[in-house]
Amino acid sequence: MSAKEPIHVAAPVDVTNPVAITIQKELTRSLVRGDVRLGSDLLHIDVGRDSIPRVANLIASLRAAVGKRLWSIAVDGQAGVVVDGEKVELQLSEGYTLTPHTPTAAEIRDFRSWGRSIPENEHIWSGLLQLSIKNATYLRVRQKWADGKRQRIEDVQTTFLEGIGRAAAALKQRRIEREERERQWAEELRRREEQERLKAIDRVRGAAFKEQASAHQEARQLQAYIEAVKRRLIRGSEHETEIQEWIAWTEGYVGRMDPLNRGLPILLSDEDALRLRWQYPER
Repeated sequence: MSAKEPIHVAAPVDVTNPVAITIQKELTRSLVRGDVRLGSDLLHIDVGRDSIPRVANLIASLRAAVGKRLWSIAVDGQAGVVVDGEKVELQLSEGYTLTPHTPTAAEIRDFRSWGRSIPENEHIWSGLLQLSIKNATYLRVRQKWADGKRQRIEDVQTTFLEGIGRAAAALKQRRIEREERERQWAEELRRREEQERLKAIDRVRGAAFKEQASAHQEARQLQAYIEAVKRRLIRGSEHETEIQEWIAWTEGYVGRMDPLNRGLPILLSDEDALRLRWQYPER
């Protein structure tokens, strides 16, 4: 609530419900310099000391209403309820006003001795409470229920609970839409990866095929040259022995070079093609 809210002097509140009495004790034990700030269970609470009785009654009433609706209170350290699998984060806060702070003698002494800063303002709790849903931003649902001139939040508890239900439905719808987007992104990624996989397999198979065809063609050209040498070789001529050695080595070389001499080619498996893809980078 705004820091400019007027101070509201609340009428005394009786706490008689046993559950509310227990809550009141818990809130009182959590006081720090007159403030109650708790961040778990049903509500995130940020109120002043004087509002504890009223807050205790309100929390007890809300807990009972939540139980009747078969909702569960969050247990993950974040205050709120779980409705149809959706976590709705809730807060109960109190407005305050800022007033100039009058330094105490101890504060002045500490400032002079240790340089400790002195606050410029004090916040004074207004007594005006507000219930709010913290995680419903941009969901087009109501998020706040506050004390006003003609109503107190106790009077709109039913509306607040209905708002929680609407917020849970909106959160669920947003989650479903987000999951659908993520599913579509994942499917698109899977499709692109599959296209890349098939493309890589085709590239490697094509490159291997071209290598084989090129090696075979080169082997045929070299063999033709060897045959031409054979035809020109004259028996008993000078260097016949050396030429025969050359023919023997080159025929063996060509034989090793021609892939058809190692059998007919077979199609590379997907696994082998993918394993060899780094040897055939995309150009």
